[in-house]
Amino acid sequence: MATLREDTLEQLKEMKDRPFKEKLEYFWEYYKFLALGVIATIAILIAIIHTIVSYRSYAIAILIVNSDTLVSDEISPEWESDLSEILQINTKKEQIYIDTSIQCGNNTQQQLEYAALQKLVAFFTSQTADVFVANTPLFEEYSQNGNISDLRNYYSEEELEALSDIIYYTDAATFADYQDMANLNAQEDQEQYIVDHRDPDSMEDPIPTGFFITDSSRLGRAGVYGYLSGFDDYQGHPQEGVIGIPIVVTDVEKAKATVEYFLG
Repeated sequence: MATLREDTLEQLKEMKDRPFKEKLEYFWEYYKFLALGVIATIAILIAIIHTIVSYRSYAIAILIVNSDTLVSDEISPEWESDLSEILQINTKKEQIYIDTSIQCGNNTQQQLEYAALQKLVAFFTSQTADVFVANTPLFEEYSQNGNISDLRNYYSEEELEALSDIIYYTDAATFADYQDMANLNAQEDQEQYIVDHRDPDSMEDPIPTGFFITDSSRLGRAGVYGYLSGFDDYQGHPQEGVIGIPIVVTDVEKAKATVEYFLG
């Protein structure tokens, strides 16, 4: 009985003088799975090499949540270009990462909102969030959760005084709503409060965690939260856009410069 090798050699001899089309059909019939495997392996290797060669770490990661995506997507390249120059980033090695795709609340479909929340969790747990921008309800939730920094940790009294008219305050006296792990209705409980986040005197334990985005700021002029109206209220006041620095910030000075840029 002929061995597999001998049988293969015999078949190859028979195919030697056959037309090219028959040779191709023979090859495909007997070696297609091997060929597909080789092609797949090469494709994977190319993808891995491309990822390694083109990978650029984040010089700074900016999360702009619940924005008007049509506006922010259009203007993001301009922001990236400006910030690369301001922060003196070598764009061949690092990148300015701006994510304007995350949508939470605002009648977002449950499945999409779940994916968005998972994305936010990933950024915060991996400590790659440097600047956080959101509308009032989400910004307040993240402030109350302890995910947004106390501005007094990074700004001097003089700096904060100069920006006093746009400082956003949260009340640490209500942190317990979120700290009580058994309270599954913390978000709903917070919505019932009447809170003026511009007035620290109205709070028991005010903490400055952000800056309001005004119409004259760079984000305001772009209309990133222009869709919000007087009907979009939260805690007794109209919703607004707010910008702050997450507690997982990696480079405070770059984060501050970015906040200053967006405030315009």
